Amino acid sequence: MVGFILFFVAGFVFGYAAPGGWAFLPVVIPIVVGLYTMLTEGLDATVVLLTLLGIVVTAAGTIAGKALLYRLESDEAAGSAP
Repeated sequence: MVGFILFFVAGFVFGYAAPGGWAFLPVVIPIVVGLYTMLTEGLDATVVLLTLLGIVVTAAGTIAGKALLYRLESDEAAGSAP
């Protein structure tokens, strides 16, 4: 459970701070963790399911970070107009 929270936070931070496509870089983290687990523990449906869930959670965090960024930018632009 803690891993998914960390995946979400990493996605959120990168979504907010990283420019362009770099915001989706944290999606690589659950993929690498899942591949490592598959290589050491063997291929299992649980590992595949948890890897896919980690990717979805990370992508959701990234999208939430981008949404916050766009929201703050639009508020800033609206506030500066006379």
